[in-house]
Amino acid sequence: MKKLVALMCALALLVGCVSFAGAEELAEVTYWHGEIARNAVATFGETVWFQKMNEIFAQDGFQIKIVGPAQGADNNTAVNAMLTSGQYPDMLSFNFDTQYTGGRMAAVEDGVIWDYSKDPEAPEKMKNWYKGINEYDRIRKSVILDDGSMVTFGMYDVDARRGAYWGYAIRTDWLDRLGLAIPETLEDFEKVLYAFRDQDANGNGDPNDEIPLVGCNWVQNNNFYFLVYSLAAIWGCKVNQIYRNPQTGDMTYCTEYNGGENYKQYVATMAKWIADGVLDKEFVSQNNDARIAKITSDKAGCFFCFPDNVQELEDALKLNLKESGYADPEKAQIYGLVPIKGPDGVPYNYDWDSALVLGGATTNDVITTAAVENGHLDYCYRFIDFMFSDEGCDLVNWGVEGVTYEVAEDGSKHYTDLIWNDPDYGPADAIFKYAYPTMGDWPRIMSYEAWGAMNLNSDDQKIAHVNYGLGSADLDLPKFTLNQEERDAYTAVITDINTAVSEATIKIMLGQQPIETLDAVIQQVKGMGIDQAIGAYQSAYERYQDK
Repeated sequence: MKKLVALMCALALLVGCVSFAGAEELAEVTYWHGEIARNAVATFGETVWFQKMNEIFAQDGFQIKIVGPAQGADNNTAVNAMLTSGQYPDMLSFNFDTQYTGGRMAAVEDGVIWDYSKDPEAPEKMKNWYKGINEYDRIRKSVILDDGSMVTFGMYDVDARRGAYWGYAIRTDWLDRLGLAIPETLEDFEKVLYAFRDQDANGNGDPNDEIPLVGCNWVQNNNFYFLVYSLAAIWGCKVNQIYRNPQTGDMTYCTEYNGGENYKQYVATMAKWIADGVLDKEFVSQNNDARIAKITSDKAGCFFCFPDNVQELEDALKLNLKESGYADPEKAQIYGLVPIKGPDGVPYNYDWDSALVLGGATTNDVITTAAVENGHLDYCYRFIDFMFSDEGCDLVNWGVEGVTYEVAEDGSKHYTDLIWNDPDYGPADAIFKYAYPTMGDWPRIMSYEAWGAMNLNSDDQKIAHVNYGLGSADLDLPKFTLNQEERDAYTAVITDINTAVSEATIKIMLGQQPIETLDAVIQQVKGMGIDQAIGAYQSAYERYQDK
């Protein structure tokens, strides 16, 4: 307690010192960016790291001011209105590639954003940002546009471990009760699911109340993505998106990969599992709360799960088991599975958020031409250079040394009691008052250690995170951009194609249409222009490879 009081006193002194002599003389550099809006803090201006950053920038004669739409307003609509007005902020976070006709290159031609590749002084003034461009080919390729211009700066990782955000978890105590091993192959997985259905896996005396595989109706029907659609990776497929053919490395689509055979096997298997009571058919209608209730009430055997959710689910499950009395709560374990191997014999991950993949830098943040016209360009360069320096990354990811974190003798960093024992908030909320380690929407190099300190606090969370990352990323695409012609060709056909595939897929899964319907759908998709959509991605991918 004395140490916590001392840290709070140090914090009070720190915040009290964040005042700027001659503040009226400081240039105000505007940055269009969504506000933080967390439980413990509403604006970045209230956070310790942001205040400390501006204290540092005051020595250079400027301050960063967050501007943008009101909380809850649509950012794309607000940005488009702002761009139409011609009154630009100095820096802007906005997806020009998808929300601006012609993308980033067109925005440069239209005089909206600044191409810093044309400035011979930029590499020196933003040397920390250029270090990433020069050291990491994936960063360079994501930043350099087809015409050689460079306009964006953004967050990136240097540690691939942070990339495995989700996967499937299973109840190992159910496996132990039935004498089953952790499944690795599709054959093993199916054997386990049917055993869960038939053999009273939860041990409560009722062999009919287990739900082997549970899903839910995620926001805007993303349940099909998170549960049913993500299982398609077992068969080397992704649903409703162009992805990489794991055999050739070229672009493909689920109805095209292996002539559609793998996709047909996937849909047929899901239909069988639903009909047999192995996959919870209520995933179409129930919300996430209902899904969680089935997990924590000892009804669900296998389910989609984020690593950081493992412990809270286990705690709730053990509490319910303690109250019910039919099983030892201490044996209950939620275990993150290594992705299941399917017909290809490879444990494919479904996307970048479930794989150890180091992507390119995020490409939403730009300097506008307004910064050039009003004399703020060097301030913007200074901001970017600082954010990618060791000092800047530590400040955003960890906060202030000696107050929010300490450095051990071996060089490792650890959050202080100020974070772990906040009187009003748990650590996951309290951290946002001081640092920003778990969100990727601010430019800097992410810290795996800082992120992990917040998200991986138990052994089972760490196991899930490691296992999720053991899958192959061969289906995943690097970060590349379609030009306007390619985007037009892709968007002209893909919505109708995806709709046709989704409607047939779900109807077949639910037993409303026979599996043979997919043969007609595969032919229909060919006639709808899937080759055109794949071709658009293929040309963009090849151009990316040639950079």
